[in-house]
Amino acid sequence: MNRNAAKKRLMFIQKEDYNFLAYNTIILLDALGCTSEDKKFKDFRKIAYLIDFINDGGDPTKFDQVQLSKIYSRAQIKKKLLHHLLIILKNKNFIGVSVNSTSHTIDLWLKKPEVPESFLDKHIFSTELSNIQSLKSAVHSLRIVTIKTLSDKIFADNNVITWEV
Repeated sequence: MNRNAAKKRLMFIQKEDYNFLAYNTIILLDALGCTSEDKKFKDFRKIAYLIDFINDGGDPTKFDQVQLSKIYSRAQIKKKLLHHLLIILKNKNFIGVSVNSTSHTIDLWLKKPEVPESFLDKHIFSTELSNIQSLKSAVHSLRIVTIKTLSDKIFADNNVITWEV
């Protein structure tokens, strides 16, 4: 583990901490180009499923069934945390939020001018950005795919028992 990774690991309790979820959400929105209402990330709940891949390897096909089951289960808890986090990020004006009345989802986008430029330093988050690129290759249209399709492609297609999302 390099020095930067070690420092980042000390800044939060992984996978359940608001700081961890916040920086992953911001990095993901930026990497996917979700920087305006026209290019919004549809259904914030998908982020709960993607965070482990952003940090632990990117390509879902490199995970075994047991690992995928754990990721799926932890995502259920993260959805609630993310909901609270979105309120905080919106109030700090880091993200824009809209309710999609057609799909009944909460969509979001990064207000990039409001995020400190140093935060989006590609060198600090190079591993996460690389993993997002791998994830984008494995699951096309991450920004607009439905949560059901995402769940099926990553989990159900790999024999992980899922419940209605």
